[in-house]
Amino acid sequence: MYASKRMLLLAGLLAIGLGRSSDGAEKVKVLIVTGFDVDSHKWEESARSNQAILQKSDRFEVAISTDKEVFASPKLGDYDVLILNFGFWSEKDPSDKAKAGLLDYVKGGGNVVALHFACSAFQDWKEYGEMLGRVWVKGVGGHGPYGEFTVNIKAADHPVTKGLKDFKTEDELYAKLSGDADIQVLATADSAWSTKTEPIVFAKSYGKGRVLQNVLGHGIDAKQNPAYQQLLRRSVEWAATGKVTVD
Repeated sequence: MYASKRMLLLAGLLAIGLGRSSDGAEKVKVLIVTGFDVDSHKWEESARSNQAILQKSDRFEVAISTDKEVFASPKLGDYDVLILNFGFWSEKDPSDKAKAGLLDYVKGGGNVVALHFACSAFQDWKEYGEMLGRVWVKGVGGHGPYGEFTVNIKAADHPVTKGLKDFKTEDELYAKLSGDADIQVLATADSAWSTKTEPIVFAKSYGKGRVLQNVLGHGIDAKQNPAYQQLLRRSVEWAATGKVTVD
């Protein structure tokens, strides 16, 4: 079964072509890397939901892998951006080859968008946390009850958030993320749980690559928020190209 899964994965990687969007621009090639389902996070369902949101625009060509060993694939460089859409403490680290593959991809100019609980993955992998900039450390990070809060746009001139307005959402509000890397905060929210203003969407560089993290998007309902969908499309295009043309 594992061999069959690997064959399907490689077939999917080879299927990414050189399509163009309706305006003639080359499509942004996206790989969503997701994980196994746990009670609190239905990752494969979440990945399909994010794929559908991106494919509302013909700017993106989106594949999904459930095998994090894809980071070791020589085809990884065919993608403009990776979306990391996984995370649970019991999830095993990738192999050393896959770890090196991901880090080399980003340092060499590949790009990453990390969503929701991806900030909690691979707690013992120091370089993963350095790449993301802020991570959920078990016993430190957390959130209050799922509920409504306001997301405040803080970087009016950044391509991802330019022209966007503050919005309300019902979601998990992650708080007390750890890390001291230099990040550009694009959006924040005030957490009653931590009693602090927390970064919700933020960007940084890692080597030659662009990295953006958005901790929103716990479940399918949260992803139905038009503002979440707009942020996702803008974030992925910016990470891939440094520009935003989609809405």
